Amino acid sequence: MFTKKFFAGIVFLFCLAQLSAQSNDIAGRVLDENTKKPLAFVNIVINDSPHGGTSDIDGKFSFHSSMPIEKLRFSYVGYQQKIITVHQESGKNLKVFLAPDEILLDEVLIEAGENPAHRIILNAVANRDSNNPKKLETFSYTAYDKFIIKIDTSTYVKADSIEVDSSHLRMREFVEKQEIFMMENVTERKFMAPSRDYERVTATRVSGFKDPIFVFLLSQIQSTSFYEEVIHIADKNYINPISKGSTNKYFFSIEDTTFTEQNDSVFIISFKPRKGKNFDAMQGVLSINNDGWAIQNVRAWPFNDKSGLSIKIQQMYERMPEGRWFPVQLNTDIYFNNVEVNSGNSGYKIFGEGRSYLKDIELNPELVKSMFSHIEVEVAPDATHKEAAYWDAKRSDSLNAREERTYEFMDSLGKAKNFDKMASTFESLFRGNIKWGKFDIPLQKILGFNDYEGLRLGFGLQTNPEFSEKFSLGAYTAYGFGDQRFKYGFNGDLLLNRYRQLKIKAHYNYDLLETGGVSFPFSKQSFFDDSYLREFLIKRFDFNREAYGGLSFRMLRYMEFEGGLKLQKQEPLYIYAYQNPKSGLWENTFNFTEMQLGFRYAFREKFRVTTHSQVSLGTKFPIVWFLYSRGLDDVADGGFAYNKFELQIKKSFFIKYIGKSSFLLRAGYIDGDVPYNKLFNGNGSYRAFTLFAPNSFATMRMNEFVSSRYIALYYTHNFGKLLLRTNKFEPEFLVATNIAWGDLDGQDISKHQGVSMNSMEKGYFESGLLINNLLDLKLYNLGLGAFYRYGPYGFDDAMDNFAVKISIVFPLNQN
Repeated sequence: MFTKKFFAGIVFLFCLAQLSAQSNDIAGRVLDENTKKPLAFVNIVINDSPHGGTSDIDGKFSFHSSMPIEKLRFSYVGYQQKIITVHQESGKNLKVFLAPDEILLDEVLIEAGENPAHRIILNAVANRDSNNPKKLETFSYTAYDKFIIKIDTSTYVKADSIEVDSSHLRMREFVEKQEIFMMENVTERKFMAPSRDYERVTATRVSGFKDPIFVFLLSQIQSTSFYEEVIHIADKNYINPISKGSTNKYFFSIEDTTFTEQNDSVFIISFKPRKGKNFDAMQGVLSINNDGWAIQNVRAWPFNDKSGLSIKIQQMYERMPEGRWFPVQLNTDIYFNNVEVNSGNSGYKIFGEGRSYLKDIELNPELVKSMFSHIEVEVAPDATHKEAAYWDAKRSDSLNAREERTYEFMDSLGKAKNFDKMASTFESLFRGNIKWGKFDIPLQKILGFNDYEGLRLGFGLQTNPEFSEKFSLGAYTAYGFGDQRFKYGFNGDLLLNRYRQLKIKAHYNYDLLETGGVSFPFSKQSFFDDSYLREFLIKRFDFNREAYGGLSFRMLRYMEFEGGLKLQKQEPLYIYAYQNPKSGLWENTFNFTEMQLGFRYAFREKFRVTTHSQVSLGTKFPIVWFLYSRGLDDVADGGFAYNKFELQIKKSFFIKYIGKSSFLLRAGYIDGDVPYNKLFNGNGSYRAFTLFAPNSFATMRMNEFVSSRYIALYYTHNFGKLLLRTNKFEPEFLVATNIAWGDLDGQDISKHQGVSMNSMEKGYFESGLLINNLLDLKLYNLGLGAFYRYGPYGFDDAMDNFAVKISIVFPLNQN
C-alpha cells in the first residue's frame, strides 16, 4: 500500500520536474517572419509582470530573472504581438519570428483633452541639452563599423521561361553562400565642444580591394545624436520629432509602456507627420525612458521618400556609469531603389546593412585643443594592412561563414577584374577626368561652347598621384571653330608639405579671357558645378598671353593663402581703343605686371583625408574669398599702376519648415586710370530664353554695364518640396532676388572708344521664380522659370524686362 511519504515524494518530484522545465536565464533573437532580418528594439515582457527589456540593434536579447521565466510577450510597432512559452531546452538560443501588421502607425482621433504622448515628448524636448552627447564638454570612443550589400532574391520578376527559373536558382545558390560586398572600419573618435571633432580610421577592409581609394563611414550618413533641431541623413535635412514645436507638426501615439529592472518607465511612441502637413518629415518609433526623459531607442526613416536612395536609421542608447545616456549601437539600412542586379532575364533589388558598435566610451576625458585641426576624418597610413588578430580584437562578433566567404570570393574577383583600377577610374570621372594610366584627361578641355568661339574642341593631359605625389604637370590645346584659332596652356605644381598643402605653382596660358570677369584663388569647381553654365553665354573676350608663378599654403587652420607674380599681354577681340595718358596715342594691346595676394577663409571647415585625396566636408559658416592685385608698371613704360581689390562671401543655411536660403556677395574696386578690360563687367546672363546661370543677373544684357567699383548680392531661397507634393509630382520652388550697384569712380570715360561705358550707380534689381525637378533625368533634372527686371534700369516695354530660363540641377552637386 502507498504511504503518505510515498505520495509526498511523488508530489516533490513532480514540482521539481516543473521547475526544471522553467528557466531563470534566457537568450535569443527576434526576426522578421518574411525577410528573416533581425528586428531591433522589440519590447519583451517577462511572464505577466511589467518588467522586461528590448532586443538590441541586432535583434538579440538575454535576460536573467530571480524568478523562473515561463513565457515572454513580444510587441513591436508595425508587427503582430506574440507570446511564447519558454522551455528550458530551448531557452538559451531562441529564434522568435514576428509577422508584419498590415496597418502601421495609423493616426487615431483624440476625443478630448491633450494627447497623452505630448507630455512625454515635451519632457524629452525640455531635456534635450542634458541628454545630447554633443553638449558634453568632451567624449571619446572606438567604433567598429560593418557595412554589407545584399541581394534580395524575393524581389525578382519571374517570367514564363525555364532559363529564367534556372538563373534564379543559381542566384539563390550564390546568395545562400555569401554577400556581394562587405566593408569594415575601426575608428577612434574624439570630440570637444562645441564643434571640434576628429575621427581616425585605424583599420579598414573592403572586399575586392587591396588599397581602397575611398573610406565609407557610416558616421557620415547619420549623426550619433538624435537631439539636434534638424536631423541630417546623408545630404538631406529632416525636422526632428524631438524639437520645439514638433507636436504641432507630428502626430504621436503611445503604442506600449514597459518597465526596466530599475523600475524606470519606457514609453514606446510612434510618430509621423500630421495629415495635411507638408514638411521634410520623418516617421518611426521612439522609446523614451522617464529617467531624464532620454531617448533609449529610436527607429526613423524619411516619410514619403521617393528618391533613388532610401535610408532607415536605428539608434540604441545606454545609461553610462556617470548617469548620462550615450549611443552604443547604430544601424543604417540603405535601399538602392533604382539599382538592380541582373541574372539572365531576372532582376533583383539590392540593399545595404550598416552596423556600428561604440566601445571604450569615455565621457569628459581630458582632451586639449591641440589634438584637433582642420582634418575631421583621417585614414591611418597602415589602416589597410592590419593583421587578423587586430580585427578579432575590435569586432563585436567574429565573422560568420557567409562573411568570410564574401571576402574570399570578392578579393579573388577583385584581383582578376582589377577593382582597384576600376574604382580609381570612377573617382577620376567623378572629379571630371578620364583616367589614362598615370595621367588624367580633363573632360572640360575636350568640349566647350561660348558665344564668341562657337564650338570649341580640345584635349588636355594632367599627371595624377600615380605619376607622382610630389608634383603634377599638365598641358592642353583647343580650337574654336568660330574664331578659327588655336589656344594652349601649361601648368605645374610642386608639393613641399602635404599637411600644410605648401605648393609652388606656375602656369602659362595662350587663350581667351572674359573681359571684366572675376576669378578668385581656391575657387574649386566640380565637373557637375552649374556655375559653368554662364560660360555658354559670354561674347566679349580678350586674347590673353599669361605667365604666372606663385606659392600657396594653408595658414591659421582655416585659411588658404596664395601669392604670386603675373605677367599679361591682352588684346581685345572687339572694337576698342584706349588713349595712353602719357603719349595721347590710342592703343589696343595692353601689358600688365601684377603682384597678387589672395586667400580663402572657411571658419571651421573640415576635411576627410585619405591616402589618396583630401575632400572638404564643408562648414556652417560663411566662406570668404579675397584677392588683391597690384599693377607694378607705369603707363609710360607700356604698363599700368593700380590697386585692385576683389571680395566674395558665400553662405547657405537651412530654416525649419521653410527650406534653404543661400546668398553670394561680391564686391570689387580698382583705382587708377586703366583700360576697359581691367574694369568689372555687370555679370549678366541674359537671353530671352536660355539656360539659368546661378549667381548672375538673368535679365542683364551681356556687357551692358561696367564699373570701377561695385557691390552685388545674389539671394535665393529653395522651398524644396514644401509648397507642393503629390504622389507623382514633387516640384521644387525657388525664388531669387539679385541687386547690384556700381559706378566708374576715378575713370576718364573719354579715354575709352568703341564700347559703351554705362554704369549702374542708381542700383540694379531683378527677381525671379524657378520650378525645378519638373523632369528627372537621373544624372540631372530640368526645371523652368522666369526673371523680371525692375527699378531705375527697367525697360518701358514690360516684355523686355522678362527672361525665361531652363534650369539644370545636378543632384551630385547639391549639399
